[in-house]
Amino acid sequence: MLLHHDHDDGVEVLSVSGDIGTDEVRQVADAVQCCLREGSRGVIVDLTEVTHLPGELVTALQTVACAAGTWPRPTLGVTAPSRRHQPPMTDLPVRADRADALSHVDDRSGAPRERVALPHSARGPARARAVVALVTQRLGLEAVSDDVALLVSEMVTNAVRYASAPVVLEIEADGTSVLVAVADGSAVLPVVRPTDDQTEGGRGMLLVELLAKEHGVRLEGLGKTVWAVLDQQGDGHRLSAC
Repeated sequence: MLLHHDHDDGVEVLSVSGDIGTDEVRQVADAVQCCLREGSRGVIVDLTEVTHLPGELVTALQTVACAAGTWPRPTLGVTAPSRRHQPPMTDLPVRADRADALSHVDDRSGAPRERVALPHSARGPARARAVVALVTQRLGLEAVSDDVALLVSEMVTNAVRYASAPVVLEIEADGTSVLVAVADGSAVLPVVRPTDDQTEGGRGMLLVELLAKEHGVRLEGLGKTVWAVLDQQGDGHRLSAC
């Protein structure tokens, strides 16, 4: 088995060729999981040059795909040989080729979503809070409106202070969770800065870690999207799931 790793438009591509033995299944699965943790737009596993596709690998990839989730998390795509004897891959996002897989990396769910461009200025956080008030009322998210407003205000403040334009806010509700995402024009990753009672600002990522049940950063070309997920019922995970 040969395993080759390269990049295509901000997407990690793992190309596998040859015959995959039982002992090599874990190697491929571990490589995929490692790439998914790197914060890229997505990962494509190219299996089109595999001579024998073991069922154990399909099962492992199905498990990884289930855990990967959807945008803004790095998404997983698979290209596979079209042979009748290959194991069923019905639970995997199988595409015809690399180009087809790349075209689906940024696919979104069908959940209700609001997307608003914000000023890259001191007016940005105030505009974001106004958007949150309208959207949470429209989507019936009153139970978490305060937490959403706090998170969004801090995330937008970080984008205005430490990143470049454009700044775009997205809020999505899927019935159980609320996703907030703030995109900006800088690929510099946010950090949790030490703070004390005398510190003004610098608490954005600390609040994300405390309030969100899941959070991450998605790199997109020269920019990034910082995102966080809250429980829609306001039960309040106060520790990060990442």
